[in-house]
Amino acid sequence: MPHFHLKSALACVASCLALLAGGRAFAQYGSGGMYGASALTLSDFSIKFEAYDKDQKDWVELNDTQAAYFFNRARCECNGDSTNHTGEVVIAIQPASTTEAKVRQNLAVNGVNAGGARLFVGGTAYNCLQPATLGVTSNCLNLTDPSRYEAEIPGGISAISSVRVWESPPIPVAWFFGSALSPMCGPGDGGSCDSTAACASAATKRTIYLWAETSGNGTPDSADIHWETNVVGEVDFTPTNVAVAGGNEALEVSWSWPAGQNPSASSSIFMGVQIFCVRGADYQVFKDGAFGPSYMTAVTTCSNVVGTGSGGLAEYDPRFLCSGLLPSTTTTHRITGLQNDAPYGVAVAAIDKYYNVSTLSDLVYANPIPTVDFYTEYKRMGGAAQGGYCAVASGRAGPGLLGLAALVGLAFVLRRKGKRRRPGAWPLGLVLAAGTLAAGAAQAQAIYHDDMAEIREAEPEVWRGTPREFAIEARFGLYAPDVDSEFGGSDAGPHAFIFGNSKRPMWQLEFDWEILQAFGTLAVGGVVGYYKENAKACKLEGLQDDPNADMGCTRSGDNTSLRLIPFAALVLYRFDVLAERWKIPLVPYGKMGLNYTLWQVTDGNGNTPSAGGGKGAGGTLGWQASVGISLQLDWLDPGAARGFDADAGVNHTYAFFELAHIDSSGLGGKNALRVGDSTWFAGLMFEF
Repeated sequence: MPHFHLKSALACVASCLALLAGGRAFAQYGSGGMYGASALTLSDFSIKFEAYDKDQKDWVELNDTQAAYFFNRARCECNGDSTNHTGEVVIAIQPASTTEAKVRQNLAVNGVNAGGARLFVGGTAYNCLQPATLGVTSNCLNLTDPSRYEAEIPGGISAISSVRVWESPPIPVAWFFGSALSPMCGPGDGGSCDSTAACASAATKRTIYLWAETSGNGTPDSADIHWETNVVGEVDFTPTNVAVAGGNEALEVSWSWPAGQNPSASSSIFMGVQIFCVRGADYQVFKDGAFGPSYMTAVTTCSNVVGTGSGGLAEYDPRFLCSGLLPSTTTTHRITGLQNDAPYGVAVAAIDKYYNVSTLSDLVYANPIPTVDFYTEYKRMGGAAQGGYCAVASGRAGPGLLGLAALVGLAFVLRRKGKRRRPGAWPLGLVLAAGTLAAGAAQAQAIYHDDMAEIREAEPEVWRGTPREFAIEARFGLYAPDVDSEFGGSDAGPHAFIFGNSKRPMWQLEFDWEILQAFGTLAVGGVVGYYKENAKACKLEGLQDDPNADMGCTRSGDNTSLRLIPFAALVLYRFDVLAERWKIPLVPYGKMGLNYTLWQVTDGNGNTPSAGGGKGAGGTLGWQASVGISLQLDWLDPGAARGFDADAGVNHTYAFFELAHIDSSGLGGKNALRVGDSTWFAGLMFEF
């Protein structure tokens, strides 16, 4: 009997609990639905865009970057384009893994079969999921049927939640531009959302809304299921002040930006510029496909859009492009491969990351013109240098070349006899030298250990430094090659005529092997340098053939340059006895050796010119000598200098100044370009 009563009690409790649960499931709690239902939210869905791939003949999902810049003017003006689907997009909605079960539960609890689902696009002024208020129906475009605000997605919310990805039918991009522009686009207007009148609109936002309703009362579960995207049909950047200067078979184009338009500050939307050009009135300049467009237009993109017939620059025809996409930070470009003395019109357009193209700048005309680079002028005035890199005359080995080879060989042999100390230390020393000397406060107190491992202060001792084996010099000087000495040093020589008489920077690096340290230091060394000068080339028109005539140079848009790369092998002596023995930090020195200078001239197109049977590149042999004085810098902070030596092997650091005579005129050989100079150099030396 007790067991029977216990079982009866348990059954009664279970029945009560079941009744309570059932009653709870069907208890009303308000307009939100039945008690126990869970409203759908934004986290239950995600959205992607798909574009049509003509090669795959299928709709392909866009990545986030592609989707962010998809809605542009060209796709809007395609107005559907049902052939290539260029002007259409598919909205793909993916339910979360728990969404389907959530929808089923809600529908079951609320006694609803399928639930409602609508897809809207609108601006940011109205929320299309709020209860209908004044203006909502005319500013929220239903993407299932633009003529009916209440148009439902077939199958309702069940159809969206029950598949891995729900895809909308193809939607014209023009609907996104036209939406929220009442009364141009809205329900009951006969589908005027296809109008392309709004395609040129400035950057603005459009919001996509998903009406998801499981309650059966005709209102969405949440007003927060929406996603934003940008539509951009107008480029805010238009180049201005376009200027075109003629060069040899080329045009130099420059432009600027209006006040307040800074491309670098708008890099998130501004992509770059492309240049268009036309020969004469309407002739194509380059062959088809020479430059690919980095922009889209409806005429070149859509199968259903036909041009006005004006063609050419008016329709941004890619056949009239004269450049690829130029960086957003540049404001100059050189167009090459043109015909001299023929008129060309040039215009510049900006392009944003939506592939929209701006209004073309004003069309500016100019003619490419023959110009005179430095080497051509040099030969025109009777210069003898024929170019080439053979440093001997008449095909016979001269003493200069043999002497240069002998010096290099001697240095190598002497260096092989010595012992290399701490390989790899000297590059570190060169990098750290200046900073270590400047930061004199960063010193370390030496610590010594006696036999009892007791720490005590080190006894003072005379620091004699590590052995000295080689030195590195970094030098700078002002230089002007004496090309015009071949013409008597006249200011009317070709170098002064093109480049003027100003001196320009020469940079050099020297490496010395110290082969003898007795009364001073004897070393052999090698030097390499770099020098370049640029100037605008002269227009050929107006120059006279008589080199003695009084001429003037009318500058063109072309640039011409002379570049020198000098090499030298030297023997040098430093009188460092005073510094080593008596700590007097002044070290006089002298150097002498042979040099060989590579030289090259470039014309406006960056090529090496040829003229008068010669070529504007070659090498010149010569000799050089210099005297100078060095100031040893160790005394500025002896402690730091000792640490620098102990850690990096830099025994001494010097600042120096020297006077140099560089004779690079071919050592008596003919047909050499004279590129020497008498000048000064200053710099730092690190002795290891």
